[in-house]
Parts: sequence; C-alpha cells; structure tokens
Amino acid sequence: MFGSSVLDIGIGLIFVYLMVSLMCTAANEALASLFSWRANNLKEGIRNLLDGPNPESSEWARKFYDHPLIQGLSKHGQNPSYIPSRTFALALADLVLPGDPGSRGSTAQELRDAIAASPAPAGLKQVLRLLVDEAERSSKAGQALRLDGLLDIQKLDSLFNQMQQHIEIWFNNSMERVSGWYKRRAQAWTIGIALALTVALNVDSVLIAQRLARDSALRAAIVAQAEQLVQQPLSTVAASTPAAEAAPVNPVQETAARAQLLQDRIQELKTVGIPLGWPDPDGPPRGLTWFLLKTLGLLLTAGAASLGAPFWFDVLNRFMSVRSSGKAPEESPKSPRQIPMPAPPGRPQGPTPQPETPVNP
Repeated sequence: MFGSSVLDIGIGLIFVYLMVSLMCTAANEALASLFSWRANNLKEGIRNLLDGPNPESSEWARKFYDHPLIQGLSKHGQNPSYIPSRTFALALADLVLPGDPGSRGSTAQELRDAIAASPAPAGLKQVLRLLVDEAERSSKAGQALRLDGLLDIQKLDSLFNQMQQHIEIWFNNSMERVSGWYKRRAQAWTIGIALALTVALNVDSVLIAQRLARDSALRAAIVAQAEQLVQQPLSTVAASTPAAEAAPVNPVQETAARAQLLQDRIQELKTVGIPLGWPDPDGPPRGLTWFLLKTLGLLLTAGAASLGAPFWFDVLNRFMSVRSSGKAPEESPKSPRQIPMPAPPGRPQGPTPQPETPVNP
C-alpha cells in the first residue's frame, strides 16, 4: 500500500511536469509566431551564406528575398520560415548567372568564367567555383559509366543541373547548422518561459507533493487522467504546429490558437485539483523556512519543465507501465515431492515405487 502511494505521487508530479512542459511549448510557439523567430533565424542563415559572416553586409540576401521565387513562399511583407532546397538553388543560379540557360555555359570553364564575371561577393564566388569543380567530377564519372554501359544517357544530367544539385546539398548542410542555432535559442527561451510560467502560476513541486501525499482522491484523479493521456500519441497531446513545409498560416491566428491552448492546459490542471495560483494555497508566508521551500519547489518545477514534453511523456509511459503491471500470476499447484523411506535392515535401498500406469491393449 505504501509503495503504491509513493508510485502514485511520482505519477502525479510527472503529470504536472508534462502539463507545464506543454504550456511552455504552447507559449514558445505563440511567441515564435508573433515575433517571426523562425523566419528571422532563416533570414540570418541565408545572409550568412550569401554575404558572409559580416553582419553589416546583406545586399545579396536582400536580392535573394526580392526574387519572385522566394516572394511566392510567403505573404506580402513577410519572410518565409521555410525555403525548399530546389527553390534556393534555382533562385541563386538566376541571380548569379542571369539570362537564358543556354547562355550560362555548357562546360565547366564557361561556368567558372560566368561566375567570375558575376557581381556576387568573393566568398560566394569561391563556394560556387568549388561546387562547379565537384559537379565536373560527378559529370566525368557519369560519362565513364555511360561509356561502360552502366548508365542510361537519359539519366545523365547536364553539368549545370549537377551544379544545381550540389548547391542544394550545400544549402541543406548549411540549414542543419541554422537549425542548431534556432534549437539553442529555443532552449534558452524555454527555460525563461518555464521559470516565468512557474512563478506566475505558483506551480510548487513541494506543495504539490505534500497535497498528493495527504489526498488519496487527488492521487486517484491524476492517475486516471494520466492513464487517458498515455493512450494518445505525443503529437496529439502536444497539438503541435503544422510542419514548416506546410502552407504559411496567419501569424496572428496561430498566436491566438497557441494562447488558447495554453489556457486549456492551465484549466486542465485546475480541474484535476492541482493547487495553483496566488495567494499561495498553503497560506500566507511563514518565515524563512517557507520562503526556502517555496523557492525550491518553484525551481524544481521550472527545471523539470525545461526538459521538454517528449522527455516527460516517455517517463510517464514508463511509470504507468510499472503501475499497471500488477502482481505476478500465481503458479499452478504442484504435487508434493516424494521422499524415499529407509529400507528395513537386510534389504537394499531402492527408488520409491511409483504407481503403474495401466496400458490399454
């Protein structure tokens, strides 16, 4: 009984941490949509690719975003939060090598001369020359395979198309680094949001653990809610935003939807019976001990929530699996072991006689 109560208290705390993590995700997404964090992060990555690391230089990034292919990815006055690699390669090739495809050169040297004559920055020219060299090597390898009969001529791309493919690869590799920038910034924002939400809502881990230890009805209600929660996939529980590749949405509408989701999570915790809000449910401040415990409880909640909803969803699943495992099934009864009796004096010791099994004729 004691072990079951301790397990239920752990499930209750994990449930609270999961809910607060989902609140942080909703708040983070709302702020990211409102302030266009993803679009600005992508624009900074594009500027670094085209104009170099100098933050004061952005001429070619501006030209790139003014290209019709890029403007068509977002509404007027807004920057896209996602650019397909093929679109990036086509727009960049059109900026660096303007004109008809036939006039851009069909040989590697002609492409190098066209890149050298372009007004592009020196760093971008150097990258494109390296990509042309790589495309030339790939083209020569393809020609060798074609001569050996191992590659169909129809599947052999032109040198210019191979250069575009290498631009796409360069762009995708660079976007992995840009995504790392955003994840690190998002983690810092999540920590700040978790701390702000925890203090604003007074989500005190110490107080919640004390209430769960005293109130069996509260434990049962949270466990029942957790059982329903783990039956759903995390994507449904989190109600995550559409993928970045999806059609652009109205930032105001998305922010409002995220704010409503945040309110729903708060209401869900209050409905279950978790003590939240100010003034403190445990009464007015009562000295230094109360202040230290309150600070510890709030910091524990904020630190736990900053670990993210996927982490706590997985932990909750494990705890619910342990709780639902129950007792081990009882073994079927076995017949008692027969111990041979000592033989009388003068007779040899032998095995215990077993009843004979009748054999049907």
